[in-house]
Amino acid sequence: MSKQYEAVIFDLDGTLIDSMWIWKDIDMVYLKQHGYALPEDLQKAIEGMSTTETAQYFKDRFEITDPIAVIKEEWIEMAWDYYAHVIELKAGAFKYLHKLHRQGIKIGLGTSNFKNLAELSLKKHNVLHLFSSVRASSEVAYGKPSPDVFLKVAEDLGIAPEKCLVFEDT
Repeated sequence: MSKQYEAVIFDLDGTLIDSMWIWKDIDMVYLKQHGYALPEDLQKAIEGMSTTETAQYFKDRFEITDPIAVIKEEWIEMAWDYYAHVIELKAGAFKYLHKLHRQGIKIGLGTSNFKNLAELSLKKHNVLHLFSSVRASSEVAYGKPSPDVFLKVAEDLGIAPEKCLVFEDT
């Protein structure tokens, strides 16, 4: 890697791990439990939103009466086993993360997912220890596509944003 970058910041879902498919399934099951079918435009509408923004979107669009915290807890429960046992790293990710680490490049993660699910997945794949910062969009003012979560990770790493390379799939 060129020394023009001092840090690499990754998105998680769809970038480091192959997990995008489970969220459509979780949304379908969740909405069915609340008497709704999965709208065709839902995945595009919520793409990049933080978990809090997504829960608020569900409350507003589907008139869900549960508090945001309850909605998010249900989603975590539904996804936990997938992240702990099923979801795999993308091909080459393990090797690339270790290469960056050996080269002294700081590594961070900025995700729209739940922080505990991100850490669970990274730990499962024995790479969590390579990350100097793991942040979720719910920890910053605005979710993606705003760069807030990536800027927060850069701040945590002590690296100027222009010296960071970001891998993001959305």
